[in-house]
Amino acid sequence: MHKFLVYCLGILALVMSLSSVIAQEQNTNEEQDENGGFMEATFGFAAFDSRFVDAPQHLGVLLNLRLNYQWNGFFIENKGVNGLGLPGFGYNFYRGKEWSFDVYFSEIYGAIASDDAYDIGNEQDGLVGILPREEEQRAGLRSTYNFDDSSVLRVLVAPFSALEHRDIHLAMWYGKSWQRYNTNFHTILSAQYDSKRTLNHFYGVSGSEISDKFRAYQAGGGLTLSAELGLTYPLAKDWVIESSLKVIRLPNSIYDSPLVENRIETIAQISLVYVLF
Repeated sequence: MHKFLVYCLGILALVMSLSSVIAQEQNTNEEQDENGGFMEATFGFAAFDSRFVDAPQHLGVLLNLRLNYQWNGFFIENKGVNGLGLPGFGYNFYRGKEWSFDVYFSEIYGAIASDDAYDIGNEQDGLVGILPREEEQRAGLRSTYNFDDSSVLRVLVAPFSALEHRDIHLAMWYGKSWQRYNTNFHTILSAQYDSKRTLNHFYGVSGSEISDKFRAYQAGGGLTLSAELGLTYPLAKDWVIESSLKVIRLPNSIYDSPLVENRIETIAQISLVYVLF
C-alpha cells in the first residue's frame, strides 16, 4: 500500500505539472463553468444471480448515496446506471471537443470472504473456509472519446495496484444513449482484462483453504465481458425512477474455480432516485 500511495502521488504531481502547460491552450473560463456536480440518494431492489458457489438467486435491497462532482480538474465520479465504468476519483488534465484524459483511481475488485465484502443478501455465505481477499484499488490513465452527444468510448489502463500486483488492468466501455418520449435509454458494452496474478488472488485456492469442498486451484489471466441495458424516467422535479439489466460473462480461466458456480452472472435492479442537489 505504501508503494501504491507513492506511485499515485508521483503520477498526480507529474500530470498536474503537465496540465498547467496544456491549460494554456484551453479556455480557462469554460473549465471554471464546468465546476459543480450532483448528489443522489437511491433506494431500490435487485434480483441477483451471483457467480459464487452456493449463492442462491435472491432479491436484495439496495441503498446508495452517489456523488458526482468536479472542481478545477479534480473529480469524484459515481453516476450509477448512467456511469461508464467503475466509480472512482481522479484528475482531468485534458478536455477537448472529442477527447478527454484523466488520471483515475478506482476499486477494480471488491473484497471477498471478509466482513467488508460487498454482497447482496447471502451471496458469499458459500465461501466459508476461504481466507479473506482484500479489495483491489488501482491507479492509471483513462481516456474518453465522444463520437457524438449520444455515444462514447472509454478506455482505462491501470498498471498500479494497491495489492502490489506487478501487472496491468485493461478495460474498455462503449456507451450509447437515446430518448423515446420522456424515457432515456442506454446500453453499455464492456471488456476487462486481468492477469493471472490478479485473478488467482481472488479465485485461486491454496494452502489452508484446501478442503473437500475447495480443491487446490490456480487461475490464469482472462477477459470479462458484460452488456447492460437501462432506462431512467423522471417522476417529478427531483425524483427519478431507474432500472437496468446487466449480464456478465466471466473469464474462461476462472470458470473451474471452486469459488465459482455460474459462468454467467446477472443483475436486474429498479431504484427510486432523489436528487439532493
